[in-house]
Amino acid sequence: MAAGFGGLFQTPLAAVFFAMEVIVAGYLEYDALLPALIAAYTASFTSHFLELEKFAVDIQDTWTVTNLRSMISLIALGLAFGLAGRCFSVLLQKAKKLFGEKISNPLIRIGVMAIPLAALLFVIHGGRYTGLGTNLISASFAGETIYGYDWILKLLFTVFTLAIGFQGGEVTPLFSIGASLGVVLGSILGIPPMICGALGYAAVFGSATNTLIAPILIGLEVFGTRNTLPLILVCILAYLINGNHSIYGAQQKALCRFEK
Repeated sequence: MAAGFGGLFQTPLAAVFFAMEVIVAGYLEYDALLPALIAAYTASFTSHFLELEKFAVDIQDTWTVTNLRSMISLIALGLAFGLAGRCFSVLLQKAKKLFGEKISNPLIRIGVMAIPLAALLFVIHGGRYTGLGTNLISASFAGETIYGYDWILKLLFTVFTLAIGFQGGEVTPLFSIGASLGVVLGSILGIPPMICGALGYAAVFGSATNTLIAPILIGLEVFGTRNTLPLILVCILAYLINGNHSIYGAQQKALCRFEK
């Protein structure tokens, strides 16, 4: 898992801790640290050598949390990103169960439900919400148009696609949902949208996957260290708001933080 994540995104430190965190929430298997480090860095180097382009944004702006207003804005961001990730994970698990009960045969389920899904995807904004969402990520950090509803439509279409039986494609859509939501919130709160996009990119991913260290590290590896403190605080808040939910139904829970 560390090698796959590290090779794909070329963020080896985030890859190591994602692999260690995601299997059992609230528990780290430290015996896996060294082999995971070797695997992640080897895969990252190999994919870079084979000319896979790494996504990285050099954010020059700095957001300093020094007064009450900035602290309230930071808390609002953490709440929003945490709720977005929790919404994604809860909706995904409930939708999978619902569609599985309604149409038990996976081939029939995909065949029937993919037709209206495909039609809607191409009718609404001409395919803007198809694919992994890399177009929304690029737009978020290139100063291009991001609509206030981009993140929620991407969330709903992704959940529906996965719930009816298609496999894969959770992580990058989560990045796109978080980045586009961050840009919208940044414009509302008067914070540089690119900074908020970076915070959302990491925090929504962390909330939806029920991980904490990995999203902080991926934020640092992709966007640099200029906004380390806001990144850490927002990811912690998003993680707490998540309530121990995860997009991975097989994830085990070592610590039941909010479960009754």
